[in-house]
Amino acid sequence: MNFGERLFQLRAERGIYQKQLAEYLGVSIGTISNYENGVHFPDLGTLCRFAEYFHVSADYLLGLTESSMPIDSLNVRLGEGHTVGSVLNSILNLSQPSRQKMARYLGMIKTCEEAPEKEQTIGRQKQLIRRQKHAIDRLNQTVERQSREILRLKELINP
Repeated sequence: MNFGERLFQLRAERGIYQKQLAEYLGVSIGTISNYENGVHFPDLGTLCRFAEYFHVSADYLLGLTESSMPIDSLNVRLGEGHTVGSVLNSILNLSQPSRQKMARYLGMIKTCEEAPEKEQTIGRQKQLIRRQKHAIDRLNQTVERQSREILRLKELINP
């Protein structure tokens, strides 16, 4: 994805009009349109302002990475002596097999985090099934009573 496509995507995802972006940058709507259509490319200062405005890295805007994570989020503290950036660096220093294990481990952690919510959903579904079974049982009893009544009426009509 090129710069113009990425710019349009970011603007559309956030519901921002070209006019709003143009006002922020102090340029015309036509300039924004030209950037999005690949007619012109912003200078370095404007590129940095785009990155700041959308809270993404210039690398993301330039299509050098698929991560739209803001650069300042690398400084988010995860625990004592660890930031997002330091953990990412540690991961990058692992061997490829170890990185794959790490990715699987993160998937397991995410599954464990979601488990209580899924258990609650399963519990609600089980409760709903029990209520539906009870309703079905009552309907079956009603059908049986009505069947017996129909048989009784048939016997009265055709002795």
